[in-house]
Amino acid sequence: MRGWAYLLAGLILWAIHFFALYAIASVFLTTNLARALTLVVTLICLVAAAVLARRMRRQSPADASGSWTRSVALGGLGIAAVAIAWQGLPALLI
Repeated sequence: MRGWAYLLAGLILWAIHFFALYAIASVFLTTNLARALTLVVTLICLVAAAVLARRMRRQSPADASGSWTRSVALGGLGIAAVAIAWQGLPALLI
């Protein structure tokens, strides 16, 4: 079960970020509070991705399957971090 959690960690963070921004945009529209909340949620998700990536990099896999899981999970976290930053950027620039 832990392997699946690691594999899906990036996608889960990305989904949390997406739904949080959707809720913020639905409730607060284009106010300054919405921009501030967007910045906070984006930074929290990026920090969480960095912490998870650091934790995964420290682990030493025992076999080839563990090594594959680790590399795919790190790739997923990297893609998720780019997507999170990309989603939060328009709200902060406008």
